[in-house]
Amino acid sequence: MSSRNRNKFRSIVGRYLRGGADEEEVDMIEKYYELFSGKPDQLSKLSEEELTDVHARMKGNIAKRIAAQPARSRPLWSGTFWRVAAAVLILIGAGWIFFVVKQQREPRVSVLASKTIIQQSVKGQTKFVMLPDGSRVVLHGNTRIEYDRDFNSQTREVSLSGEAYFDVVHLNAAGRKPRPFVIRTGKIRTTVLGTAFSIKSLPTGGEVVVTVTRGKVRVDDGERHTSLLTANQQMTYNTHTTVADEKAVKSQELTAWVQADMVFQETPFGELAEMLAKRYGVKIAFQNPQLQNCLITGRFSGTETLEEVFKVLTLTSNTKYALDGGELVLSGEGCR
Repeated sequence: MSSRNRNKFRSIVGRYLRGGADEEEVDMIEKYYELFSGKPDQLSKLSEEELTDVHARMKGNIAKRIAAQPARSRPLWSGTFWRVAAAVLILIGAGWIFFVVKQQREPRVSVLASKTIIQQSVKGQTKFVMLPDGSRVVLHGNTRIEYDRDFNSQTREVSLSGEAYFDVVHLNAAGRKPRPFVIRTGKIRTTVLGTAFSIKSLPTGGEVVVTVTRGKVRVDDGERHTSLLTANQQMTYNTHTTVADEKAVKSQELTAWVQADMVFQETPFGELAEMLAKRYGVKIAFQNPQLQNCLITGRFSGTETLEEVFKVLTLTSNTKYALDGGELVLSGEGCR
């Protein structure tokens, strides 16, 4: 977020906290909060004593902001208001809060020094992620994965909340033991060496569902249950009863969501570019605006990289592409 936009956002937040935001601004702030609801934040790293201190400071600051303002129908400490206020303050000032609380105990600790990388998708949108070892992950809407920055140095381990499809590369250097790939969903561990499968573990549900499309995986709860699954097998584990149910399935049908936005019939290139920009987290620009009107037909599995997709698309559309940082630029005279 640019400095100008950040200041504008803080101005809107200030009006919201003072009770002076209009309906559009209130709706924007609360929807912005909903994008992050249920997700861990920097405050989760604090002890109870430190957390109490942070809440006291936040409450005091908010009270000061609204002290001179007339009361509105929205209660100051209503559940939604307090959660939004806390979430917004965390989002725009988590680094400062963490530093203030910790500076005397650990003066060299910084939020930015975290070793964890977080990737997440928003509701109703799939997202493609390439892991450091070359494994490919497609996140279903409202899904989050976490992994260490040194992910590929000793172990390959990912934490998952939501639903994701993994296409894992097999790492077995000459003379070395194969390096397992582990996905953690609560107390459930799914271990693979090289395969493709999906896992669903929703925060609001009591089940973990593993569906294998290729290869073999081992699923265990660290206590009494272990399952070995191969292609077209599915295991549903009830986290409350610790009972697991295994059955044969048509895995391609159950993982069809991976191809969302990746199967298209005579779709305008401009419209397709918008969908791919969201999926791959890049900006896509057209050097020749006329190219946006080209009608594109194609079909992909959903696990292709951005470059793999555009190598095909440019061949079929008589265009060229160039990657420059986080932007992909399309050029050419027009469609065939």
